[in-house]
Formats: sequence, C-alpha cells, structure tokens
Amino acid sequence: MVTVNVILGSNRQIAIGKRLLKYLENKIAPFVSELDEVTFKFITLDQYHLDFFHEDLPPINNPERGLAPNEQQWIDDMQTADGYIFITPEYNHSIPAVLKNAIDYLAFEGNRKPAKIISYADNMRAGQFGGEALREVINRLGFITLPMITTVGKITANFSTDGFLLEDAPSGAYYQEKLLETLHEISFYSRILREHPYQEFND
Repeated sequence: MVTVNVILGSNRQIAIGKRLLKYLENKIAPFVSELDEVTFKFITLDQYHLDFFHEDLPPINNPERGLAPNEQQWIDDMQTADGYIFITPEYNHSIPAVLKNAIDYLAFEGNRKPAKIISYADNMRAGQFGGEALREVINRLGFITLPMITTVGKITANFSTDGFLLEDAPSGAYYQEKLLETLHEISFYSRILREHPYQEFND
C-alpha cells in the first residue's frame, strides 16, 4: 500500500493549522484512501520532541549517524513514506523554525519522492510566502515538489477546532473540492514513482 505522510509544520499548541490537519484526517483522507488505495499518516512535529539540529556533520555526509530514538523515529517515518504533504503557515514571509529544523535532520529520505505543499493563514493571502520558501528548501533535498501550491485562507472562518467545515463556511465547498484534488494528486504521483522509480544511468 502506498503511504503518504501529512506533516503539520507548526508546533504551536493553538495552531490554526490543526483545524486543517484534522479536517483532512476526518473528511478528505478516508474518501481518497478508499478510492486510491493509499494510507495517509498524519504527523505533528511536536510528537518527535526534536532538539535544534546539533550534529557535527551534515546528514548527507554522515552515513554513521548516532541519533537519539526520537530523532531516529522521525528519520524512519520519513524514509518509509512514498510521498509527502507539507502543511505550512507563514512566519515572517518564510516557514516556521520548527519545520526547518525537522527538515535539517533529513538526508536522502525524500529523494526522488513527490511532495505537495499546502500553505495556510487566517487571511486571504493564505501563507503563500511560506509555501514558496518551503519549496526551495525541499527541492534542494531532492523531493519532487509538485508545481502548484494549495493555498487555504480564512482558516477560522471555514474550519472548526475539531476539524470540520463550519455550517456557514464562506468557502466550504471550494476548499472541500480543492483539498480532495490535492490528496488525489499526491496519491497519484506517489504511486507512479513508487512503481516506476528512477534508475541510475549506470544501473
């Protein structure tokens, strides 16, 4: 079964992105999972309790890493996935430090695997600069980033704290369709690239 990690890039206790993450888990993922035969794994970075990156060597140059169990769990979870959705807010026109720090632990876990970016905010700009900043970072690590970022604005006007569309959500139907397409798209490319991996020229 194809596995896609859905990663919330904020660890704030009251992060409004949790509404979006729960909505995907409650309403969108079950439908797409059955339709596309894919497993979605929902991840919040605070479950790993990652320290600020502190290794003496960059992960890509350090095959003999000695990681703490929580750090190794993050690496293992990213390694076993076939595709990724990164959900990020925008902090000062970039991504949160906690998300960049988690990415700094990675080496080749996402290399040549597809990634979809969802940016969000509580305004109509929808965190777009955070999404664009994230694209540059994960591209450098070899993720195959799908070209169109899914932007979700006005979070608190559309999604409840327990992860459902509000009855009077002004953009409810629009975001339902948009997020269905987002999960279907990453499922498609995750399956394609798992079943037809890139072969090195000299293989």
